[in-house]
Amino acid sequence: MAIEISENFKQSSIIFKSYDYSSPRVYFLTVCSGNRVCYFGNIVDGIMISFPTCEIVRKIWTKLPEKFTSVDLDAFIIMPNHIHGIIVLNNEDRGLIHRKIIRFFKAKSAKTIQDNCFQRFDWQHSYYEHIVRSTEELNAVRHYIINNPIRWALDRENQLSRNFNMDLNEYYRDILKK
Repeated sequence: MAIEISENFKQSSIIFKSYDYSSPRVYFLTVCSGNRVCYFGNIVDGIMISFPTCEIVRKIWTKLPEKFTSVDLDAFIIMPNHIHGIIVLNNEDRGLIHRKIIRFFKAKSAKTIQDNCFQRFDWQHSYYEHIVRSTEELNAVRHYIINNPIRWALDRENQLSRNFNMDLNEYYRDILKK
């Protein structure tokens, strides 16, 4: 499973003295469908019931390392109206290349879904990203991704949740501290 988190396409300008910027860069990502429409399925009793669009998204995501040789994938999950994923970039071009990867993923999956399932499908223009800076943080993100379906009732992307539209920084703060 993989996570994607991007803060409105803005790369953090903060320099962390304890972070090794020469090592592979690990990104936690979240990408939402347009208007957070549940194109991918429903959650019933903590289990994702997938629509055919789910398989399209999964196939395109899992083939990213074939298209971008510097990419490795980690945890990934498809929720009713968004995905979470972790990507690892292993080369010197990692500064902005992740945006090209996400742009490719969104364009390819949107076109395939439009051609085969929902003609009006689209992704939100922005996405959330977070650079994972420690093993502890990576493990917390993996745990969050894996357990996301059972926490759907509290998910900030669930329009029926009390956390719907909660500030991203506030919502993910607890996840990333664990």
